[in-house]
Amino acid sequence: MEDKKSTNEVNLIDILAAVWNGIVRMVKFLVNLAGRMLQLLFRHKVMVLILLIACFAISQYFSRPGNRRYHVEGMAVLHGVQAKTVKQIGSQLTISSPRFEVTSLGHKLGLTDSVAKKLGGVLFFDVIDYKRDSVPDVVDFNRNHSLSDTVNVVMPDYVYIRLVMMGTNHAAEIGEAVLNFINNNPVVQSDFNTRRNVYKQQIALADLETQRLDSLTLIKYFEQDKPNIKFQDNQLLIGNQHTQLFYGDKLHLQRMKSEAETKLAQAEAPVVIPSGFIINPKAVNGRIKNGGNALIIGVVFSLLLAFILENYKKWIHYLNRK
Repeated sequence: MEDKKSTNEVNLIDILAAVWNGIVRMVKFLVNLAGRMLQLLFRHKVMVLILLIACFAISQYFSRPGNRRYHVEGMAVLHGVQAKTVKQIGSQLTISSPRFEVTSLGHKLGLTDSVAKKLGGVLFFDVIDYKRDSVPDVVDFNRNHSLSDTVNVVMPDYVYIRLVMMGTNHAAEIGEAVLNFINNNPVVQSDFNTRRNVYKQQIALADLETQRLDSLTLIKYFEQDKPNIKFQDNQLLIGNQHTQLFYGDKLHLQRMKSEAETKLAQAEAPVVIPSGFIINPKAVNGRIKNGGNALIIGVVFSLLLAFILENYKKWIHYLNRK
C-alpha cells in the first residue's frame, strides 16, 4: 500500500511539473516572439515611424470636432405595442437609400437631407428584468441574453433606443422625428388604440359594478330587517352582524379603476421616453480613442510591411524556380 501511495504522489508531481514546464515554454516563446518583432521594427525604424505618424494624423483628422459622433439615447416605455414590433419598424431607418426620394432617410423622418445626414444609425436594445417585478434592471447592450433564460426575462414593454449622430446640434429634432416615425406606423397605432380601449372598458366596468353594489346596499339598508337564524359550527346564530356591506368589493373596484385611469393617462403615445433623449458627452471617435487605435493599426501594418520587405526576394525566387 505504501508503494502504491508513493507512486501516486510521484505521478501527481510529474503532472504538475509538466504543466509548469509547459507554461514556462509558452512564456519564453511569447517573449522571444516579442523580441523578434521589436528587432524587425527596429531594422525598419524609419518606415515604422513614417507609418505611425501617418496613421495618427489620419485618426486625428477623422476625430475633428465637425466629424465626431455621439450617442443620443433613452429608455422608451411602450404602451400596447411590443418591443419586437418597435425594433422591426425601427430597422427600416437603417436600410434607407438616398437614390430615391421615397427611400431616403429625410423623407421617412420628415426632415431635410442636411439634417437627416446627421443621423448615422438607430440601434435598439432589449431591457432585462432580473427579479421579474416589472422593473427594468439592465440593458442588453452586448445582445447576448439567452432567450431560454426564464429567470432573467426580456421586458416586452420596454426598449432602449440609441441614436448615433454626427454632432449634437440637431439631437432633439432628430430624436422627435424618430419617435414620430415609429408612433405613426399603422400597426403601432392599432395596438396602441386597442390598449387604450381596454383601459377605458376597465374604468366603465368598475363604475357600473360600483353602481350595482350601491343599489344592493340601499336595498339592504332600507328593507325591513328580518331575523336570521342559522346553525354554524354547532352554534346558533341570530341576526346579521355585517354592518359594512360590500365594503371590500367597492374598495377593490376603486383600486382597479385608479390603476386603469393612471395607465390611461400615461399612455399619451405608443412609444414614450419619459426622460427624453440624453446626449452622451463622450464622443465615440474621440481624439484619444482614435489615436490609440491608430497606433495599434500602425504597428500591425508596419510589422506586415517589414516582413514582406525582408522576404519578398525569397518569394520571388521561389515563384521563379522551375
